[in-house]
Parts: sequence; C-alpha cells; structure tokens
Amino acid sequence: MGNIEPLVLQGTQFHKKLQMISIFMISVGVIGSAIAAVLDLERFLAAYLLGFVYVAGITVTAMFFSTLQFLARAGWSAGIRRIPEMFAGFVPYLVLGFIPIIAGMGHLYHHWMHAPADDYIVAHKSMYLNSTFFTVRIAIYAVLWYWMYKFIVGNSFKQDTAEDFGPTKKNLKRAAPFAIIFALTITFFSFDLLMSLEPHWFSTIWGVYSFAGHFVSTIAMITLFTIALREGGYLKHVIREDHYHDLGKLMFAFTVFWTYCAFSQYFLIWYANIPEETIYFTNRLTNGWEIIGIANVALHFVVPFMLLLRQDVKRKKQLLVFASCIILISHFIDLAWIIYPAIHGSSFHFSWQEVVPWIMMVGLFLFVVSMQFAKKNAIAYKDPFFKETLEYHS
Repeated sequence: MGNIEPLVLQGTQFHKKLQMISIFMISVGVIGSAIAAVLDLERFLAAYLLGFVYVAGITVTAMFFSTLQFLARAGWSAGIRRIPEMFAGFVPYLVLGFIPIIAGMGHLYHHWMHAPADDYIVAHKSMYLNSTFFTVRIAIYAVLWYWMYKFIVGNSFKQDTAEDFGPTKKNLKRAAPFAIIFALTITFFSFDLLMSLEPHWFSTIWGVYSFAGHFVSTIAMITLFTIALREGGYLKHVIREDHYHDLGKLMFAFTVFWTYCAFSQYFLIWYANIPEETIYFTNRLTNGWEIIGIANVALHFVVPFMLLLRQDVKRKKQLLVFASCIILISHFIDLAWIIYPAIHGSSFHFSWQEVVPWIMMVGLFLFVVSMQFAKKNAIAYKDPFFKETLEYHS
C-alpha cells in the first residue's frame, strides 16, 4: 500500500509513556486497594465491581467496534481499527477479573443471595438469581468473548501475514452472528452484574442504556489513542482530521443516545409512579447521592453536547481530547451512581476508597494495551479496505 509499512511500537516514546503511566496506576491502585480491602471489604468489592465493569465494558465494546467495521465493510476506519483491536487484547484476562466478583458474591449480591424466605419477588426470580447459575452465565460470557476475540480480532491480525484476503473474507461472514452474540452477552452481563444488585427493581431498557455508556466511552478512548498516535508521528500518513471529525461525530451521537436512554428510563418510571420502580431513583436522589446524579447529567450530557455540537470543533484535537476525558470520567460517575447506592443504601460513601480499584483496573488495562502495541502491528496495512482510509474525506 504505497509507503505504508508495518508498525510495531516496541521501544517508541508512545510505548514507553503508556507503560510508565500504566505501571504508576497499577502501583497506586494495588496499594490503595489492599488498604481499602482491609478497612472495609464490602466497600472495596463495590469499588472493584465498578472498575471491572468499566474496563470490561470498554474491552468488549472495542471488539464489537472492530466487528462492526467488518459488518459495514467500512473503509474509513481501516486506519484506526487496530486501536480498538489492541484494547480487545484485554479480553483473555477478563476471566481473572471475574474471580473477585464470584468470590465476593455474598457481599455484592446479598439482596438475592440472603433474601428472607417470605420475599416473594426474589423467590420468584430464584431460578435465575442463584449463585450457581450466576457463575455459569459469567463463564459463558467469558468463553463467548474469547471466541469472538480469537475469530474476529485474531483474524484481523492474520491478514497482515496472509497471501490473500482470506482472513478478511471470513470476518465479513462472521461479523453479523458475532454482533448478535455481543448484543446478547453485553445485555445479560449488565443485567447480572449491575441490575441484579437490586433484584426488586427492573428496567426493560437497561441493556441499551448500559451499551450506550460503554460505546461512547470506547469511542472516547479510541479518540485519545488516535490523536496521541497521529500527533506523535506514528500515524501521520494514515490518519487525517477527517478521521477526527468522524470520531467526534460518533461521540456526539452516542452522547445524545445515552441521554435519550437515560431520560426515557427515568421519565417512564417517574410518570408511572409505581412504588417498586420509583424506589430506585428515590434512593439515588437523596442522602447525598443526588450530587453524583447531577454530576452524571452535567458531565455525561451537557458538557460533551455543548463541546461537540459545532462541526468545526470535531476537527480540533485539543477540544476532542478534553471531550473524551470528560466522557471517560462521566462513565465512571454513571457506574458509581448505579453501584454505590445499591451497596451502601442511604449511607453516602465517596472517597479515595471508591476510586483506587478503578485506578488499578484501568492501569492493568493500559499495561496490557501497551504490551499489544509492543508486539503487534498497529496498522492494518494489508486490509482490502485500507486504500479507502488513505483517500478518505468527510
């Protein structure tokens, strides 16, 4: 493909900085998490659940982003597709991340694990909400995600050494069923790890709401890495401001979509005014938790919406970086608003203990990503659609 050659970032400034940042975050996170676990195990487990769901959501959604490009036969994204595929390199490690959650089920999911015998609602859901089936479902998610990683992302990397377009052709056929698998697994993953924290409450839009948060955060992470790689000179012949513009459009669109899902969920429950439904929001709009809710609305919608509304802003790297960081922070706040009131109830808790496990998990994620960049090609230069990304204008 012209002057484009394989690009492995082992030993580059980008790789060194990413590894240094990740090791620092791991060190702070591990030490802080150990202290937090000793001080209050249940509080630590709640924070760990947040960190794990945050990282797992971005990891698996990044793999879906790659799948989606094959499904749409997209050419514009061929130059940046390797970035989310590097993120997906964390998929094999997710099975280890599930272990503390399974081990701490009694603390996290005590509402249905230790429910009174006369609790009709929990008893009615007991065939689904029980520790054995919960563990089996988690194992199924891990296996299916690893399977997707092997056959979609693995095939994408195989294209770099293939003599023909065979690996890409296989991905074009596999993309549709794998997209369905992702939709089902990410939905039930959200049901099991998040919504089941409060088994007396339910939402029929929960899966879409969770997906929207994961997707916009994944796009934000892809945007940060795309800008860092281009401005560092590694992708300057592959990525242009047109790609920035498209990533900005995706962030803007899914910011609005997340808001639509969040508002629809809130408005319908508020309007219906059914006690077993409204209790979810009542608990989150009192006793200090409303501060988290207000911050969620401001940072997950108002700020990125105002920032990304103008068309020219989507081509300005400084504003895109700022918007991406705001979205990533707001995703943490959103998950905190979901998880912490369910565990802590009316007792408002938010300090360093709620943050350090997230720092640890993000650090581990970035470290694995740095390892991926160190040994794998960062440009899909043999992709049959790669020429389109070089000629792309938006």
